[in-house]
Amino acid sequence: MSDQSFWNNFYACRQGGKVFDWFVQFEDVCGHLQPYLPPVSDKDFTRILEIGCGTSDFSLKLFEHLNHKCRIDCIDFSPEAIKALRKVIRERGFLAKKTLDAKGRLETNLDLDWTGLACHEADAKNLPFRDGTFSLAIDKGTSDAVLKGPNGESAFLEVVGECLRVLKPHGKLVQFSDEPPELRLNALEKVQRELPQAGFTTSKSFKIRISWRELDVHSGFQHFLYVVHKVNAA
Repeated sequence: MSDQSFWNNFYACRQGGKVFDWFVQFEDVCGHLQPYLPPVSDKDFTRILEIGCGTSDFSLKLFEHLNHKCRIDCIDFSPEAIKALRKVIRERGFLAKKTLDAKGRLETNLDLDWTGLACHEADAKNLPFRDGTFSLAIDKGTSDAVLKGPNGESAFLEVVGECLRVLKPHGKLVQFSDEPPELRLNALEKVQRELPQAGFTTSKSFKIRISWRELDVHSGFQHFLYVVHKVNAA
């Protein structure tokens, strides 16, 4: 499930211009997500990240839910997925501008003219954003696929570490997952211990708090919501 060629072939075989959600739908989890959504207004520029977006319309619906008063950056390592999702977003008139800074990273200091959705071909283990860019990061099944792939635990550490790096202080990483808490909580609790040893030096400036709940999604499968809260180190 974490194989790039598999997903490239999958999205290439689908007809362009159509969204596809293989995991939870926005309508099913909106109420559960609401307490973790950052405030938005006409004066403040709020940024949200979705990793492993595929061709889901989850972020499109979230953008509408927030009254178009934010910017959502969607990343996926499949160029076919990004091409298809960008087409959908452009057709709906929500495509945001994007620019690179002098170091080739996606620009952080944008203003209200940059609201909308932007799609980027990128690896969640090496996000092309500066530290402290986003108020919220959304992981909808991506970590599930990562953990089932080669070197799953170390790859999971990289993904979570990168999400924490690009989150602002007091930002939140929200994971929608079908992995039960007896497995996921152990994996998340290792993150705080192992990030410094893995080379994430910025992890010394913050700690994490983890919360979770089971979702009442009517899909016939168990789904869970895990929230990693980024808080300042004491």
